[in-house]
Amino acid sequence: MPQIQDTDASANPRGMAIRFHLPSSDGKRHHTDIVAHSTPYFPTRTGAEFLEFLQAVTGDNAGEAVPEFLGRHPETARFLGEERLSPESFATERFFGVNAFRFINGEGQVTTLRYRIMPVAGEKHIDAEELKRKSPTYLFDELPLRLQSGLVSFKFLAQVAEEGDVTNNATVLWPEERKIVELGTIKIEKVLSDEESLKEQKTIIFDPIPRVSGVEPSDDPLLDVRASIYLISGRQRRAAE
Repeated sequence: MPQIQDTDASANPRGMAIRFHLPSSDGKRHHTDIVAHSTPYFPTRTGAEFLEFLQAVTGDNAGEAVPEFLGRHPETARFLGEERLSPESFATERFFGVNAFRFINGEGQVTTLRYRIMPVAGEKHIDAEELKRKSPTYLFDELPLRLQSGLVSFKFLAQVAEEGDVTNNATVLWPEERKIVELGTIKIEKVLSDEESLKEQKTIIFDPIPRVSGVEPSDDPLLDVRASIYLISGRQRRAAE
């Protein structure tokens, strides 16, 4: 929905994608990506369930099909019912990587984690009344102004699973008391020009599957589905006039 207004409640949750450009060993470009969004919840466990939900929403008997689906899938109802306030700025939103990944060290020991990306400026949101007074493009207008006074930074964190934690179901949250480790800092230094941005949007395809040694996907069935759909979406964008 490229034309959706920043003030539209349906613009939440927001998304963040990060690309790591890796050293080349064969003369070709190498990268790995992280895809996250601004809620810890996800509506369904599998791609098939997500498709079923979309068909219920868009079908001729949505009034009956949607409540019936939500009755069988309380996790979807929880996702839809979450209160999502709009951020004051892109720099004050938090993001969650809902899928689990396996980090493997040199001795073969496996640590399973989920990413979190937290704003250094703190989480700051605005209520519906304040949102009414904002410009339809207030988030995109505010970020360049903020960057004039300094970098925008996020703490790159990971929540570490313990034995018995579910790793193949993105709708199941791990307990908040699980250990949180800091992996690094993400810094935003500049905003692309409109011309550069349009070019990137048309060509880039973010991949939720890790493409780096020592990091592997978990047994979460959504990962392959998301990777396949993003690839199809990217090809369609590249083919568009």
